[in-house]
Amino acid sequence: VFSIMAAKWGSRFMAVLGNFVCGVLCIIFACTTNITVFLAMVVILTFVSGNIQLNVVPNNIMNIWFPKKKGLALGWASMGLPLCTATIIVILSAIGNPKTAYIILGILCFAVGIISIFWVKNTPEEVGATPDNEPIDHEEALALKAKQEEEAKHMTIGMIAKNRNTWLIGFGHGFLWMTTIGLVSNFIPRLLMVGTDQNVALSMLTIAALIGIFGSYVWGWLDQKLTTKTASIIYGFWYLAALLIMIFHNGSMVMTILAAIFVGFGIGGIGNLIPSIIGTCFGRFGFIQANRLIAPINTAVRSTALIIIGAVGTANLTHSYVIFFVASAVAILLITFIKQPQAD
Repeated sequence: VFSIMAAKWGSRFMAVLGNFVCGVLCIIFACTTNITVFLAMVVILTFVSGNIQLNVVPNNIMNIWFPKKKGLALGWASMGLPLCTATIIVILSAIGNPKTAYIILGILCFAVGIISIFWVKNTPEEVGATPDNEPIDHEEALALKAKQEEEAKHMTIGMIAKNRNTWLIGFGHGFLWMTTIGLVSNFIPRLLMVGTDQNVALSMLTIAALIGIFGSYVWGWLDQKLTTKTASIIYGFWYLAALLIMIFHNGSMVMTILAAIFVGFGIGGIGNLIPSIIGTCFGRFGFIQANRLIAPINTAVRSTALIIIGAVGTANLTHSYVIFFVASAVAILLITFIKQPQAD
């Protein structure tokens, strides 16, 4: 639904809408004393922010502004994800009062929404620039934009559903995202299980997130240098190594440090590779059209991570990691069959 709205009204409209809605929801979340309203806010906040702010707006902007250099652009832009992971708990703890903290977050959402009215531009052409800052005439850029938009308009859901890349990306990258959720959500419990001190475990998660900031750039660089498909395959093998470390962790500090490095580096990659491979396979304006179907598939697959951990039990995380290992191996296989168009 949000992808359809973005295709019709543009990324700027969605950025303003998403931030204003989340601002209202954050403040209600902070102030309510009703448990039903509280739980509803948890669900709706996750729904709106996870779709608009995390997916539709930034990924659409990156693909439209940087169709050929989106790997590097996403590498820089997605640094915000691990940066948030590394700082949000510290920030909330520093504020102290949870109610005050979420009111402040709500106000910040309103502030970013207002800034977005003036800051966000749907396309580079509307401000006299060209995609990727290519040295081409502005009129030529406008003509190419019109052609690309017309091609994207003919991408129906039926056409997208018939494209094998839709399902290979949906499930292939979805399995890798599932592994990300599985590793990060139980990183601290796993370290505690093998005897790591709680303060050390908490510190390692922060270190992992900080490593993820650097990882964001590296995965974007690999995307740009080796193609998105190749970077995604390397990413899959990286996760196989990370899972082996978590499975065979013996409680030593060396293994703990390796876990922080491998898990942390992975945190910074999935947010780059999914929007990049969609844009690569479906085109500059085709991203938002294909995302209508691929994003729900990715979300459905990634969400099974917590279901798997819940079903197997947190006391048996090793068994969950074995499942994620198999899923990541399948992901690598699926991604190898993606047909990536040749760069112009």
